[in-house]
Amino acid sequence: MLADATLDAAVRSGGRDLTILVIRLGAMGDIVRTLPAVRLLRFGLPDARLYWIAWEPWTQLLQGHADLDGVIAVPRSKIQTLVRSPLGWTTAAGTTGRLLARIRGLHAGLAVDFHGDLRAGLVGRWSGASVRLGYEGHQQKEGNQLFTTHRIPAGDRRTPRLERNLDLVRALGLPVRPVPDAGLAIPSADYRAAADIVASLTGRRGAYAILGPGASRRQAYKKPPPRLFAAAAAELARHDVTPIVAAGPGEDDDAARVLDACDGNARRAPATSLMTLAALLRRARVFVGGDTGPLHLACGVGCPVVGLYGPTDPLVNTPWNVPFAALFPPGRTYTGIKSKDRAAGGFDGLEPDAVARATAALVTRDRGQAAR
Repeated sequence: MLADATLDAAVRSGGRDLTILVIRLGAMGDIVRTLPAVRLLRFGLPDARLYWIAWEPWTQLLQGHADLDGVIAVPRSKIQTLVRSPLGWTTAAGTTGRLLARIRGLHAGLAVDFHGDLRAGLVGRWSGASVRLGYEGHQQKEGNQLFTTHRIPAGDRRTPRLERNLDLVRALGLPVRPVPDAGLAIPSADYRAAADIVASLTGRRGAYAILGPGASRRQAYKKPPPRLFAAAAAELARHDVTPIVAAGPGEDDDAARVLDACDGNARRAPATSLMTLAALLRRARVFVGGDTGPLHLACGVGCPVVGLYGPTDPLVNTPWNVPFAALFPPGRTYTGIKSKDRAAGGFDGLEPDAVARATAALVTRDRGQAAR
């Protein structure tokens, strides 16, 4: 429990008269991995008011969530575009001012900073919350700890990110087990869109799996080689499960390379919204892909995962709450330090046979079994 009498009293009362600001700005995978911790805040503090601030593109994952009282979208791209020209500075200042006024108007008593960088620290400070809980040491960066009032120990560098998030909930004296799923509110229209996609690609509403070949431009090094997807697709086809390649904006070339490598064993999904992708994943037999947002979205909706790791630590970024296989090159040593792990050899040494075996094991497993 934190050494703050007012907050302690609010926690003991179940959050009565307490407004909490959750700060996790992005990106997709990090938003989804934070949701279980935020849901535990709601379970432990049912009478609190709970608001989340995030970059605008990712707020569609949070809209309508049963455990949130509201979501504040930060239009980062719009503001960045405006400030590139002196003509846009006034508009940018007005947009930013209204955003800050809205955050301040929540009258938050507690800001929980799951993000841990300078921007998140400034948001917490601007909120006016008297208690701003965050990280210390290597779990924060860019001077974030200068803006938090209470900090939890950094711990081991190879601590799974989900556990790091739970540490902030634990610091409030709240239970962190059992870990819930993401609790995403997937609209019925997205379920219908997903069902139509599956029917059009399989000719029926049969069993299917999702292959996720892409990554953001900044994290292109996370893209697994197409031959690994081809091995998974061949194994899925042998079990009468249709592999569907789902790629995001700007990932058409990645999808094409994987489809070519799969030699007719896979089908390409059309472009979808994030929530339609979530609906596709919820009913898929398995997801196969690298350490990217869709992998963690699959975990959040209960889809078994074959995670393909090479340049990122398979323990720090481990799948969660679902049956999974986290594959990485045999003999590879990881440190939990991004730059060192990225330079250690990428996907070299991760063989297609290992992917095929893991895929077969998960696709034949009862989905109702407990996660590993």
